Amino acid sequence: MKTLINLLQASVTEKLSLVGMAAAAALVGAAGGIAAGFVGMAVSAGLVGAIAATALFLIPSLGNKKQATAEAPAPEPIALTGDRIDELTGLANENGMLAWFRERAKRIAEDGRGIIVLSADLADFERIEKSYGKKISDQVLVEVARRVATCSGADGIAARTGGDDFAAVATIVPQKTEEATEEAAGKLAELLQRPVELPGNVIWIGGSVGASYGEIGQANEILAEARIALKRASRLGRGHYILYKPEMKP
Repeated sequence: MKTLINLLQASVTEKLSLVGMAAAAALVGAAGGIAAGFVGMAVSAGLVGAIAATALFLIPSLGNKKQATAEAPAPEPIALTGDRIDELTGLANENGMLAWFRERAKRIAEDGRGIIVLSADLADFERIEKSYGKKISDQVLVEVARRVATCSGADGIAARTGGDDFAAVATIVPQKTEEATEEAAGKLAELLQRPVELPGNVIWIGGSVGASYGEIGQANEILAEARIALKRASRLGRGHYILYKPEMKP
């Protein structure tokens, strides 16, 4: 009996590196059961305990490995601080948007993606300022900024580039780029026509949108094209949007 107990205890020592301390303890318990005469029950209980402990020991690490493999690293956010942020709306300002162009250019190009740029402004915003004052007009700008931001996507950027001037930049795969740009411009134009509801006030606004698209390496040129298209759209009146065409170039 002593020899059998010694053999089992030696086996337990060899298993420590494979099943962990909990499994080893279960096998030792089996050895003790044998010594008491409960050979069948002790061995069964010890083996079940060892298997269960092994599963608890190994399965979480396998799950963590699978999770680490599935999750791709997210792009680092561009820091909107100091001279990169519009303090009123929390969006980027012009400088922040241009910094985004520079700092994201390599990654976007490597991913084989291009960009859509939407340029927008409000119609007759001066009337809102005169009629409602600075506090209310600022609240209108904050709400407009929120709507513009919905058009930039999870990996794009939205900016307030002037008093009532905004821009949204979204990344896109090259296929069907023109159709996607037109859809995005139409969506933003529609958002700008919705009234802004504030406590005690419903303020009707409107705006126009210009849009262009292309490779991230030409981001500054694409922004300029979107602004040219915006001027055309503004002349047509609120609610209009126009995609840039080469013949529009001054």
